[in-house]
Amino acid sequence: MRSWTVLFLVVLFHGCNTAPPYEVIDGILEVPENRLNSDSRTLKLVYKVLKAKKADPLKSPILYLQGGPGASTLIMEESWKNHPLRKDRDIVLMDQRGTGASEANCVDMGKAIFAIARQDLGPKEELWALDSIFNQCRNALSQKGVDLAGYTSQENATDFEDLRKELGYEQWNLYGASYGSRLGLTIMRDFPNSVRSSIFVGVFAPESQLSETIIDFEKSLFEVLRRCEQNEKCNSSYPSLKTRLLKTLKRLESEPLHLNYNSQSFVLNRRDALLLLHQSLYSRYSIGYIPELIEAMEKGKSEPIESALQRVEFIYNFVNWPMNNSVMAYDELPFIDSLEVINAQEKSELGFDIMTFEGFNSLSDWHPFRAPVLENQPVISEIPTLMASGSLDPVTTTRNTNEALVHLKNGYGVVFPDESHDLFNPCFLQITEDFLNNPYDKPDLVCSSIRQPIEWNLAKPSQ
Repeated sequence: MRSWTVLFLVVLFHGCNTAPPYEVIDGILEVPENRLNSDSRTLKLVYKVLKAKKADPLKSPILYLQGGPGASTLIMEESWKNHPLRKDRDIVLMDQRGTGASEANCVDMGKAIFAIARQDLGPKEELWALDSIFNQCRNALSQKGVDLAGYTSQENATDFEDLRKELGYEQWNLYGASYGSRLGLTIMRDFPNSVRSSIFVGVFAPESQLSETIIDFEKSLFEVLRRCEQNEKCNSSYPSLKTRLLKTLKRLESEPLHLNYNSQSFVLNRRDALLLLHQSLYSRYSIGYIPELIEAMEKGKSEPIESALQRVEFIYNFVNWPMNNSVMAYDELPFIDSLEVINAQEKSELGFDIMTFEGFNSLSDWHPFRAPVLENQPVISEIPTLMASGSLDPVTTTRNTNEALVHLKNGYGVVFPDESHDLFNPCFLQITEDFLNNPYDKPDLVCSSIRQPIEWNLAKPSQ
């Protein structure tokens, strides 16, 4: 299953600059579901504007673009409420079409997908089960009159341009994470005059390729294991991790672990183990628990595995899968090179089917709509853009950032050697603030070179 990788009744507000400080403005934006269809039905997209604590009319707002695709945005309100960047800039949040409060569809699909993961299914059986869930949802959407052709990054970007006009902002600054960077680059391409500057974390650009996903995962995982080996205390507590991991994965093929997770059975097989490791690589915090997780899978200790399962279950329920499937099938599926996928599999030490692991096989039947070549081409822009990457990121590697920056005249890249996909720290915050204030000046990146080694969880190993 794909590892990539959230209602208000209000009156639309105009003239936002008249709102008192600290006010939060709720609104609904009405947009066509498919702008290429004159008979398209209308979607109601829910947004919030967190007014700056100290209003400065000369400072353009920040539009936050959530990742996924398919994750809710408004769930981030609490995180932004007292964020330092709100000090003198408005923060704009809107659930993207088909997510969260913005007419999400098949909202229980994540639970159904996680229920599949609970079972000990082989790749083909898992694919059939996944297809069954997708078919049920697709039939329900058809009866509801949902036009899946409208759920693309290009339509998504146009929604935000309509929101900018509705709110009366001349320009705004984009702040996108993961898929939010893909969406942000699309906004830069299609509506360049609306963007003052852009900040992207965990970059996935239109031209970024998914064929090396498993290789990127392996590089990240094995680098984490290497760092544990080089750390005296970590290596003493958890020696020979790579060898033990490969043996454990081999054993789980024929002898899966039987666990009790949230009062229900969970059969942890090899593919589940890889999924837990993949998700654990997303943040430096969870990376610190990977040695313990590997040993737990080796020795059958349930507690560390259950903790890792909580993160996976949260992600499955956090993402709206109809939106995710539609964007991935349209934007990405046409440009996955099957030969490159085969080559990646042949290089893989873990050696398994990337297409099945990432759920790409099921996407081909989700809908028949495919993007033109434009959606696989780099965005060429002079808009000041700051791109941040973590060197341990298993899904949006520094390679993506370097490739995208070639086409951005005023682009700057910063790499944090001890961070991963979920990247946020005081150094990056300072760089971001400086960049927002002077986007055409090269930011001071010195603090990013100060190492912050992984804090390993060195609890007593399982006996």
